[in-house]
Amino acid sequence: MNSTGSTANAEVAGGGLRIEPGVIKAFRGLFRISFKSQFAVRRLPMVVLLAFLIPVLAWFTVGTGRQVPFFHWMVDVYLLLLLPLYCLSVCGALIRDEIQSDTLGFLTTRPLTRVRLFLIQFVCQIVLLELIALGSAVLLMVSGGLRAIPDLVALAPVFLVAQGLGVLAYGALSSLLGLLTQRYMVLGIVYGFVVEFGIGRIPTNINNLSVSRHLRTLLANNETILDLYRWSPEGTLFSMAILGAATAGFLVLGAVVFKFREYHASDDMQK
Repeated sequence: MNSTGSTANAEVAGGGLRIEPGVIKAFRGLFRISFKSQFAVRRLPMVVLLAFLIPVLAWFTVGTGRQVPFFHWMVDVYLLLLLPLYCLSVCGALIRDEIQSDTLGFLTTRPLTRVRLFLIQFVCQIVLLELIALGSAVLLMVSGGLRAIPDLVALAPVFLVAQGLGVLAYGALSSLLGLLTQRYMVLGIVYGFVVEFGIGRIPTNINNLSVSRHLRTLLANNETILDLYRWSPEGTLFSMAILGAATAGFLVLGAVVFKFREYHASDDMQK
């Protein structure tokens, strides 16, 4: 039987018929689920906070042409604080919500391997996250343009690249934390204080463990950021490679955990 990625594959094995959904069909179905989950009522306040509140606050609190406080809103509050927390909230719940609502069994009994299920779920969520983050960044820059903040156009490419890679890395890490414990928010905040705000600011090679350290390196390629924060752009390609490797590593660990760990009939199933 001929098949494509968008059609179901069927094969006879041991006298039985085994049906495997195509990747595209699985993605479509899981994307619809992810979309409904992403914009559920309980998550709407965080979506609004990320997409609209910071641009509005920046517009109201920063005077015309005041570059320094506006960049602090963009970098310190939005990119390095709020965005990682939003990734933790959304991607930590990637599989955990299914566990808490007792629907994991339904997904894992579908003709789709656990590893493929986890990876497709991640891709669905990360696509939505990237789109929301992109919209928020655009709104921030529009609010900055209305306040006549200089150098925003020069900052935009560097900022968007850093944001995109940051969402990937923080999203993959959050997905792993959600598989490890139902208290992933607490664990993620502890990680943030210890690694991102602690180890990441130590001026030795150990700070390579911090995602935010590599985001700062990317942002330092903008002259205004370099002058304002005194961060170094040295090792930009290395930082991009580390962020990509960290994303892949967290996803591999998450896939392994999800493949071999059983969640039913355990404390993980309690609401």
